[in-house]
Amino acid sequence: MRIRDRTIAIVFLAFVLGAIALALMTVDQVYVAAPGLACVIMVLWLWMTLWDRDQRIPFFDVGIFCALATLVYSVYPLFNYWVDGLQFGPLSDERLQSYNISPAELGFFHLRHVLYLFSFIVVYSVFRGRGAVETGHVGTPSHSAQWIIVLFFLSLTGYFFLLQLMTGANYNTSYESEVYVNNVAAFEDLPVLLLQISSKLAGILFLSKLALLFIVVSRCRQRKWLIVLLLWVTAEIVQAIYIKGGRTGLVLFLMATGLLYHRMIKPLTMKTLMALGTILLTGFIFMGLFRVYFDFAEMRFDLSRANAGIFSGNNEFQALLGTAYDVLQMKESGAKLPWYLYINDIITILPPQQIMPFEKVSASEWYLREIGMSGIGQGLMWGVITQSIVGLDWLELALRGALLGYILARFHRWYMKRQDGFLETLLYMFICLKVYYTFRDTTLSLLSNLVWEVIPFYILLRMGTAIFYFKQDKPPGQRIVISSPTMR
Repeated sequence: MRIRDRTIAIVFLAFVLGAIALALMTVDQVYVAAPGLACVIMVLWLWMTLWDRDQRIPFFDVGIFCALATLVYSVYPLFNYWVDGLQFGPLSDERLQSYNISPAELGFFHLRHVLYLFSFIVVYSVFRGRGAVETGHVGTPSHSAQWIIVLFFLSLTGYFFLLQLMTGANYNTSYESEVYVNNVAAFEDLPVLLLQISSKLAGILFLSKLALLFIVVSRCRQRKWLIVLLLWVTAEIVQAIYIKGGRTGLVLFLMATGLLYHRMIKPLTMKTLMALGTILLTGFIFMGLFRVYFDFAEMRFDLSRANAGIFSGNNEFQALLGTAYDVLQMKESGAKLPWYLYINDIITILPPQQIMPFEKVSASEWYLREIGMSGIGQGLMWGVITQSIVGLDWLELALRGALLGYILARFHRWYMKRQDGFLETLLYMFICLKVYYTFRDTTLSLLSNLVWEVIPFYILLRMGTAIFYFKQDKPPGQRIVISSPTMR
């Protein structure tokens, strides 16, 4: 479907419909709905602008993924608050319950999200440039690189299997209370060095998995490989449901599958994207409630502890808001904020703790210590809103949004010139999948992924390919090829 110059008309229609909806609401409802509607309209404007500019659906676009992630993290807590009767009810985040936030307080606080998203969208749309990512024409890994990728995936999978077998530490554990507690204890017993190495290897395993998925999807014009892909997707879903494990890995895998299929095989239509996006978000929320409230023995959900519906239950979107609101109250009450909170953007890429002259504490860990929850296996996200509150608050939010918009716009332009490459496409997709961390953690959090995951993966792949060539007795000086020039 092609569109031209429809951005103003569609966004204006959305604005009018939103204004009419607000006019029919009570004052308290307006406080809650207005920031959410503002975020929706801004993301709609970005989507339509890029679609109108490039004449293609801007699905394979890092800025769109960043804007959509910010939108969901911003709007969903407002939705929770709304469906629970303009309050955070008994199934909600306990911190938000304790503050008993009024609609006016919540609406004013969420203006921070509006400002951050506005500055990001404006700068990204200005500096991104024109030109859509084409479907197809992606270089596939060379034969040797494909074997090295398979070897990496199998070797790292075997490493984590042995780690679990020998120590009990499982990076893909169930969230069943007893199993989870035992797994937390196993991780606490691991030597610090082994834990550090394993965490970095987990990231490299994820990249290896994406590379292997790339190889499978690139062959999906053949029926047998399409069946292989469908079986793989089914196995991932069944495993996540059966063990009641983490949701993030599954969601990222499904998103990667959709991105690669759209990029290499066939563009997904707008209707398909809307349907898949709705299913994915609903499934993500459902799995969070499923692993807490579903009883396999009786095959039923147990929501007897509260009268609220499942859409008001606690989730990571609420948790992020809870941290930001709680830290704001701490700051306003005069709490002492340590200096290392201000370098949280780069603290994860500093040298290992063992050779540091001071304790390397992330902002999220500091917060857990402050509220007495450190070391119990509980994790609470920090978030760019919280990071800005610690600093210059409103001004910093605008600056961070603009900085991120500029960085991602330049990254997109870089990829547009190299979109035929396998490694370039893998990196671009990886950033699309991980870009939500810029909101969930802090603006420059992806530097850690680049330093400890992407660069080691690239070096290992180059080394492995070089060894393969040397064993094949290739002539000295022959160029080592990782990507073949065209997709077959």
